[in-house]
Amino acid sequence: MEMLELFQYIEDNKLSPNQYYLLWSIHMKRVPKYIKGDTELRFLVAEGYVEDKKITQKGLDLLSIINQEVKPGIVVVKTFDVDTYLSLFPKGKLPSGKPARVNKRNIEESFKWFFKSYDFDWETVIKATGMYIDEYEVKNYLYMRNSQYFIRKQNSDKTWESELANYCDMVLSGDQPDTNHFSENVV
Repeated sequence: MEMLELFQYIEDNKLSPNQYYLLWSIHMKRVPKYIKGDTELRFLVAEGYVEDKKITQKGLDLLSIINQEVKPGIVVVKTFDVDTYLSLFPKGKLPSGKPARVNKRNIEESFKWFFKSYDFDWETVIKATGMYIDEYEVKNYLYMRNSQYFIRKQNSDKTWESELANYCDMVLSGDQPDTNHFSENVV
């Protein structure tokens, strides 16, 4: 990661360089030099990056993104974003017999493909996922895709499709899914 990218990332996450340095020092089990650690530590604790002088998952996620060398084609998926995504899906199995929530590692790999292929942010992804699940909840989840197939599914011709991308487009354009399809009772 270039210096400009590093400082921009730290700034985007509302950290000072000293706060990031302290977080890194705690992770590396080093004593930071030239900073007033108490002030910076209070901020890191208040923001949830550190708890009991140990780095939380939020802090580890921040460090892992910065510490990875950015290479073309590398996409980093944050654990707490994947957890939020999975929590939207119902627990247990769908009417198809497949689990609604797929293993987190499979979801992370699917999201890496998704973010390489499409230019959507997490906020749009979460809104689109909520829209999709709300649509199928009224149908008792009949024919709903599980958490992995919603992100990407391989067709018989070996191409990939993403229902999530379609719903992200709907969110950004303000479209609403058609929930009244075949809703009339015939007597």
